Amino acid sequence: MAGRRATMRDRLSMLIAAILLALVTVTSYWYSREMRRPTVRAPATPGAPSFIVDRLVLTQFDGSGQARYRLFAEHLSYFNENDDLDLTRPRLVSLLPDQPQLQASSARARVTNAGEKVLLEGDVLLQRAAAADRPALTIRTERMTAIPDEERFTSDVPVLIEQGAMRLAGSTMEYDNLARVLKLGDGLRGELAPARR
Repeated sequence: MAGRRATMRDRLSMLIAAILLALVTVTSYWYSREMRRPTVRAPATPGAPSFIVDRLVLTQFDGSGQARYRLFAEHLSYFNENDDLDLTRPRLVSLLPDQPQLQASSARARVTNAGEKVLLEGDVLLQRAAAADRPALTIRTERMTAIPDEERFTSDVPVLIEQGAMRLAGSTMEYDNLARVLKLGDGLRGELAPARR
């Protein structure tokens, strides 16, 4: 009787082991098939951002590790289809030690061509700090295109410019910060404060 029980136990153990082995084999086969199956992703909705970031701070460095610019924004949306960025309340600050600090801010901005071009819109303010030989410069407009790497700025809408006691207004503008050259379009108006006695 004891021998029969031992044989039954052995058979039951073998049956359980066979079932477990079969279960492991079937699971492994199913898992390997699932891993080889191409994953189907829902296509991105055209015009929808691929990801969104809030309260952004980015620093751009040059080849030697020197910080060149710092970008602040309340909200960033990235579009994978064209690598464009949309920014809400952006503020770009230059960090070059040998140049007067330059700041550009607006209500919103679109960054295209991997950062080569930035379109600022709504309450655009461009400020260059005073230098030893020149007073601070302030430019206000509603729309401005910036080429950050070349420090060039253009506007095809009216601009207001202040530098020291001088006030200018123009219908369009081109400003090269590196060359310190400012060109205004038709409709130029200016105001100079009287000389002090």
